[in-house]
Amino acid sequence: MRRIEFTVGDLKLKGSLILPQKLLDKNPAILFVHGWTSHKERSYQYANGLAKLGYISFLFDMRGHGESDGNINTTTTKEFLDDVLAAYDYLIETPSVDKENIGAVGSSFGGYLVTLLTSKRNISRLVLRAPAEYPNEDFEKSKMQTSGGENPAVFAWRNQPKKSNETFSLEAVSNFNGKTLIIESEKDDMVPHQTIQNYVNAIKDKSKLTHIVIKNAPHSIKEEKFRDKVEQILVDWFGNSS
Repeated sequence: MRRIEFTVGDLKLKGSLILPQKLLDKNPAILFVHGWTSHKERSYQYANGLAKLGYISFLFDMRGHGESDGNINTTTTKEFLDDVLAAYDYLIETPSVDKENIGAVGSSFGGYLVTLLTSKRNISRLVLRAPAEYPNEDFEKSKMQTSGGENPAVFAWRNQPKKSNETFSLEAVSNFNGKTLIIESEKDDMVPHQTIQNYVNAIKDKSKLTHIVIKNAPHSIKEEKFRDKVEQILVDWFGNSS
């Protein structure tokens, strides 16, 4: 594992590169984007599993999270997306990374952000684990003020069927041409099934979609049995996707 520091504006963000034992001239790569109030370490297990398949993984803490600079209380969703874009730009310039074969894995809020990433950068494969969803009008507001399914109003909004042109993230997924994996938690109390169904419905080519439901899993994957399941799903899917 290689510790990384990169800047976004005047902020220093911390990241980690997890490399396979054998580096080629061009290795496939994956950008991991963590969820709201989470941190990069939550995805180390998954990245280590994918390293065995030859993947380079880049994990980082968004501003105000983990080891990175920034104030989580005032940062807008737009600014968090700036962090994701900067992380992608760092990864694509990393030696041995195949610039035409970069996947993105996002969890919860990170899932929302990586959908937006697909409309601004070249992503070959997309993984959304319990992807959250937000109204367009909240994009430039403080994320802390608009956060989360723990807010009854937010949860109710996420429970509404939506067309693919109603939100930035659904529109981005609708326009994405690569393969997509959606991992749903059966017992998710923050991202209801309707939100997942909205993402599924937005994908035009269903032959490029894999949708897996982890039985009895909560929104936040902390138990070893669920983490092992997510790792196996990722390894199987990335191992079989070309």
